[in-house]
Amino acid sequence: MGPSTSVAYVWAIVISLAFLLIAVIIANLISNKPGGKDVSQRRVWFWVCLVLALAVMLTVNLITAYGIHIPTRHSDYITATGLSTALGALIYVGLGMGLSKGMSRSKIGSWF
Repeated sequence: MGPSTSVAYVWAIVISLAFLLIAVIIANLISNKPGGKDVSQRRVWFWVCLVLALAVMLTVNLITAYGIHIPTRHSDYITATGLSTALGALIYVGLGMGLSKGMSRSKIGSWF
């Protein structure tokens, strides 16, 4: 049989939240430096974590899709993979922006 398309969305949400947590940890590990170099490092790591999250989302969902042998379900799952990856990116950036604006005086506040 195989997994339903909702599995793709669940993976996308879980992975985007996990990588957002990793981005928060990395941002807090970068020490303050004169000249704003630390701010640019935090921004770069935020976007690097997004790219890694997207790669992991696609990889996990494509591996899952590989196990689906019914053509229509496979096609539906591949479609859900693309849509869930876009949703994961929106969740990551949206929550990242919210955290950045909500915690503007912290290290996370330098993401945007």
